[in-house]
Amino acid sequence: AISSLTGEGLSDFVAVVEDALSDLLVPVELELPYSCGNEVNLIHEVGSIEVIDYREKGTYVMGRVPRSLAMKLDKYCVGNIERSEASSETEDEIDWAALGKGRHTKKEASY
Repeated sequence: AISSLTGEGLSDFVAVVEDALSDLLVPVELELPYSCGNEVNLIHEVGSIEVIDYREKGTYVMGRVPRSLAMKLDKYCVGNIERSEASSETEDEIDWAALGKGRHTKKEASY
């Protein structure tokens, strides 16, 4: 439970939401030409950057971005990150009600 008066439980809630949202991002390892500054800014805005390095050919970025952005930036991919592993992470359904109650397990698929 979260108290709006004292803020008790808010940090746990934020941690759960951050955890759930990070599962919606896929890992990328890119080398973007310096002419792609807008793309680097977009990665900062909608994803998370773990490593950034300014190299001779462009900006090296290792991080996590939404799948749609990863697909757009695929031509700049330089890493050996498993695409199939990344895609299976977000295919599982997220039980948002359980997340709100502090139980973050993914729903089991029923076939």
